Amino acid sequence: MDLSKPIPVTEGLWWVGSGGTHNNLQCNPYLLIQGGSAILFDPGSVLDFDTVAEKVSSLVPISELEAIVCSHQDPDLCSALPLFEKAGFTGPICCHKRAAAIITYYGVQNPFYPIDLHEYAYTLKDGTAITFIFAPYLHFPGAIMSYLPIQKVLVSGDLFGSVTSQWHLFAESGYEEGMKAFHEAYMPSHDILKPVMDQLEHYDIKIICPQHGSIIKTEIPYHIQLLRDLPCGIFLEPVRKNLLDAGGHLALCNQIVKRYVAMFGAKEVREALVKSPFVFNAKNKAIQSTKLAEQEIWDAFFDLIHERKGMGWITVVAPAVELMSKEYSIALPDVFRTLVFDAIRNLDTRDSKMQELESARLNLEEKLKHMEESLYKDTVTGLYNEEFHRLFVHEAMAAIADDGKALTFLMISIDNLSAINLDFGSAEGNATLRNLAMVIKRHIEPTSHLFRLSGGVFGIHCMDLDKDEVIRRAETMRTTIAESDIFIVPITVSIGMFNTTEIPQSVMGDLEQMVELTMQTARYRLKLAQKQGGGMLVHASNTANVGNTIFTILLIDEPGLGRDIIRRALEQNHYRVVVADNGLEGRRFVEEERPDIIISELMIPKVSALTLRKELLAKPSTRKIPFLLMSSIKNESTIGRALEVNISHFFWRPVMLVELLGVVNLIANRLQIQGN
Repeated sequence: MDLSKPIPVTEGLWWVGSGGTHNNLQCNPYLLIQGGSAILFDPGSVLDFDTVAEKVSSLVPISELEAIVCSHQDPDLCSALPLFEKAGFTGPICCHKRAAAIITYYGVQNPFYPIDLHEYAYTLKDGTAITFIFAPYLHFPGAIMSYLPIQKVLVSGDLFGSVTSQWHLFAESGYEEGMKAFHEAYMPSHDILKPVMDQLEHYDIKIICPQHGSIIKTEIPYHIQLLRDLPCGIFLEPVRKNLLDAGGHLALCNQIVKRYVAMFGAKEVREALVKSPFVFNAKNKAIQSTKLAEQEIWDAFFDLIHERKGMGWITVVAPAVELMSKEYSIALPDVFRTLVFDAIRNLDTRDSKMQELESARLNLEEKLKHMEESLYKDTVTGLYNEEFHRLFVHEAMAAIADDGKALTFLMISIDNLSAINLDFGSAEGNATLRNLAMVIKRHIEPTSHLFRLSGGVFGIHCMDLDKDEVIRRAETMRTTIAESDIFIVPITVSIGMFNTTEIPQSVMGDLEQMVELTMQTARYRLKLAQKQGGGMLVHASNTANVGNTIFTILLIDEPGLGRDIIRRALEQNHYRVVVADNGLEGRRFVEEERPDIIISELMIPKVSALTLRKELLAKPSTRKIPFLLMSSIKNESTIGRALEVNISHFFWRPVMLVELLGVVNLIANRLQIQGN
């Protein structure tokens, strides 16, 4: 079996994990490809991302993943999510809302699909649905399992996992010992574990795919029953048992031997027992006999293990040995009760707490750094973002009002960024943005400031240069960009320019009006440059004879005759129209195109119109974009929901074009006045 490649588990389901282990734990991501849908389960950690991404990409492009399912929030299971987003994944993250609250802190940008708010199901493109099984506190409050009805597979998350140094992709004989060791250490209580195992009796399960350990393809009822009856948890009150009925101390030692074999391998156990009072049967992987008296066996066995294998082999079975001592009313072996053992356990606890505190401190520092960067730095180019620019421009206007110095603001947009994203993918689009930022930096003075505003738009504030010099340098830069061969395809840029000497004296000193006039005029002139074919600089304007083509309208609706009629009517009125088939495309076009007006059908797929509107309202850069809604379902409920997100224009479908165009023209006239 070549573990360097994806391994088929059953029809449509692939194991896409790494063949390595970390601290005897193996992490297993799974990829479902069915009926046009590609769903990734438990994508794994940052450590395994390169391997997992390579295997996924060999089966389906990461950009075509429909969704990623996370069984819980732990970093070993899903800390790679931001890396998948950077690699092109744009779909939702399916998890419990309790998990989503924590996963957010990994820095994910994609929307969540809270399974508890969607009847614990996710419908695939072929009409079948993944069923989610709630497994609270096993071992996280928002833990879930996923049931695939076509494959009859349970993707079980932490449940049915195992800890072992002898890992196999598919479970072999003795797997249950490592499974018991894992659950004894990580699951809080038998009272919590049992009801979840009882639920599984209602499902036809042929294969269990845990996140840790091995895939279980045989004796499914046995493994479920084993966990259903497993004593575990720190509040355990075990049932008292008779030692003689169990086979005496030697039988208890063999239970520990069985655990050691599962965790370390038979060879290691044989080496530990060779030339000792205990005769080890390699075939049966158990102690066959001993000459020691019954009362000596228990202490002698663990003294021997301690002597030959060290305290690590003692502490790893401590929960099981303590449980046996309670069950059979026998004393703990001497080695477990020595001061050395207690000291080591206390030291381990103290070290563990220190490590947790240090990890928490480093994690907090990293989060603070990430929060600062996410607030004010653009993640693609590393430049200061639109939010920081908003603060900067206020400070700049205050300085101009005080000392009378002039400033020139350039707004630069890549004319063909949308085509690059469409033809080559968002990764190449981002590379284009980074390369453009590098070229611009070479052409500006140290006293000038460069920002990434939104989509393919950059802003430059030029200090200590007069207007004519800025025009000369901007034209040189524009030509250099057009002739550069560092981009995947040649690009051109349009530039709108505003100089603060154009601010009327009546406005000077009113910072809000100064900022608004500067930004609106530069954006208006940028649109003029784009209207005239792009690849040019506009540094002066008169709006008296400007047509509607400076305005971009984003039309979000499923393909069909109704959309085509609206689009033609808008274009006949000389508006530039961009269409999106669903809410996800609409969200992307808002970032790339920054439309002047949005017209959307209420019931669009993937991301609803009202959800998209809420997202736009949450961002200062998009909250003022006029949003027009249309639907054949126009009633008190839908009108009320539209008003809640400040939508004042709601059209009944089929739309009366005269009414729609009248409203659009009024909005365009208002925007044109503001731009002037």
